[in-house]
Amino acid sequence: VAVAANPTHYGDPKTGCESDEQAVRVQGLSGDFCSPKCSSSGSCPSDVPKGDSATPECTLRTTTGDKYCALICQSDSDCGTGSCQKIMGVGLCTYNATNKMALEASMTQVAVAANPTHYGDPKTGCESDEQAVRVQGLSGDFC
Repeated sequence: VAVAANPTHYGDPKTGCESDEQAVRVQGLSGDFCSPKCSSSGSCPSDVPKGDSATPECTLRTTTGDKYCALICQSDSDCGTGSCQKIMGVGLCTYNATNKMALEASMTQVAVAANPTHYGDPKTGCESDEQAVRVQGLSGDFC
């Protein structure tokens, strides 16, 4: 029986991810983290590393459409031993990628799905089945 080095989800990949997680590096960020897939209902495991106060959310999407969980943060203090890196206005808890070349092969490139619901702001990205729309005579737009 193998014991996982990380006793919770969302840990540092250099010490091993849980069996239901993948090491993930979000395109545009330098760090990485362990990430479980979202459940079919869009929920995420709630066990976070000791010292973390960030909130698990189903906020990542791969190019193939798979959805993954991440810890959403406001500042570094939310991330325990990690750091809060922001992309498209959303903070994600990440860990320093110490050996970039070795980890790259096992990383999943993901994009932040900033709009978790339909009808959001196009500047933070529309859902895959939406388009950005502007109504004639109105100044704003929406998904």
